[in-house]
Amino acid sequence: MSRSDRRMASGDSGEVRVLHVDDDPDFTALTATYLDRIDESIEVRSETSVTPALDALGDERIDCVVSDYDMPEMDGLEFLDRVRERDDDVPFVLFTGKGSEEIASEAISAGVTDYIQKEVGGDQYTVLANRIRNAVEQHRSKRALAASQERLSRFIDQSPLGTIEYDDRFRIVRVNAAAEEILGYDESEIVDGTWMPFVPDDEQRLVAEVERQLLSDKGGYRSVNENVRSNDTRILCAWHNQVVTDADGEVIRIFSQFEDITAQESRKREIERTNAVLSTIFDTLSVGMLAEDADRRVIAVNQQLYDLFGVEGSPEEAVGADCERFAIEVSGMFADPDRFLERINEIVDAREPVPNERIALADGRSFRRTYRPIDLPDGKGHLWVYRDVTEPVI
Repeated sequence: MSRSDRRMASGDSGEVRVLHVDDDPDFTALTATYLDRIDESIEVRSETSVTPALDALGDERIDCVVSDYDMPEMDGLEFLDRVRERDDDVPFVLFTGKGSEEIASEAISAGVTDYIQKEVGGDQYTVLANRIRNAVEQHRSKRALAASQERLSRFIDQSPLGTIEYDDRFRIVRVNAAAEEILGYDESEIVDGTWMPFVPDDEQRLVAEVERQLLSDKGGYRSVNENVRSNDTRILCAWHNQVVTDADGEVIRIFSQFEDITAQESRKREIERTNAVLSTIFDTLSVGMLAEDADRRVIAVNQQLYDLFGVEGSPEEAVGADCERFAIEVSGMFADPDRFLERINEIVDAREPVPNERIALADGRSFRRTYRPIDLPDGKGHLWVYRDVTEPVI
């Protein structure tokens, strides 16, 4: 099996492309041969001159540079400076026969990733292969972490929800623009502090308990509590908290996303009050009433309609019931059952108001029916009103 076949079989994700620069062509060839035998995932491009080596950095992906120190055009550290002009973080291993402590110290100070002294025998290539692999893996891990952090930063910055990032001591690390707008604080005013400035005194015990639960991983992931803006205005916020732990389960970050639901809750309470009033009116009217949605399902019905039609049951339990089926069930009480059903369908299809339409019952009584189309938040609906207009017998 060829080298390329072996790489395809094992997958390309672990491939390491090495640029080896040394003015001794025999040594570069020997190094490439040994590295190929030791680690088939390492692919070596060998150059004996600095100029084509620098061109290689621009022509292809290079995961690690391995360089001699003593070269005719420039030494290894001068070459490092030129490499950094083109790639400021590619791993750079100085593999040299110059073994003085002074050169090693100078190399580390200059920013080489690793320093290896050439020795006699094949063991040095095993060391080199390990150092290359370690340097590249660390470099890739750093890049992956940086990319992940960049994505996280963009997500936080662009999130429409207020976002606060805490460290493991629950000190504020970062605040996004949405959080600044909701709370009225600039990031600089609350970073390095706690949540106390925007939590009113009477809510702090509650929030402290949420904090305790989060740090112990026993809850606190969602909460609703009052907050206080920088101008002392109170608002109601819904919080969604996420704990980030390391491999040992230790808390390293807490992210809290929140939104101001003050207006939403106010509207909700207003709707509840309105519904309570309407429900009272609905139940106390002397006429039977039925409200349907666009699918002709019961939205509301009052007891008076049950009484008019002689139906047993609870109006509360009727919500969601099929109105067409109900009409079929009660149609037999009318003088012309088929016409009763046909007329309902005509009215629904036309969606035009019908005032005080008279309907004869089989037992001699008469009903008046009024219809009104209604607009609902999720579609069209229907409102029916029935009242008994049978003339009393004298």
